[in-house]
Amino acid sequence: MNKLRLLEAEQLTLTRDHWRAINKYDASIESAKKAGFIHEQGLACEKAGFYFKNLDRNNKKALEYFKQACECYKEWGSSVKVDSIQKEIDSLNESERDSLDVKEGSK
Repeated sequence: MNKLRLLEAEQLTLTRDHWRAINKYDASIESAKKAGFIHEQGLACEKAGFYFKNLDRNNKKALEYFKQACECYKEWGSSVKVDSIQKEIDSLNESERDSLDVKEGSK
């Protein structure tokens, strides 16, 4: 069921149905978690993270999903995926810091 929910989420992103897409990502994550499919839970978290990152609205939410994906991939034992997701986390953290610097400079 988690794979179906993930595919539905991805499809909904194409139609820009943001609210339903987010609900499907969350349903996929929860379903994978309940089934014990840690790698698929990580994938759903990763895809949700990229979705929020690409929306360019909510880096905080993207960070939450990426951190959750990183934890799943660590538990699964995939250092390659952990490294990949960590780069996304670092990039978003840097972006957040730059944003704060700009805001503080405009005061």
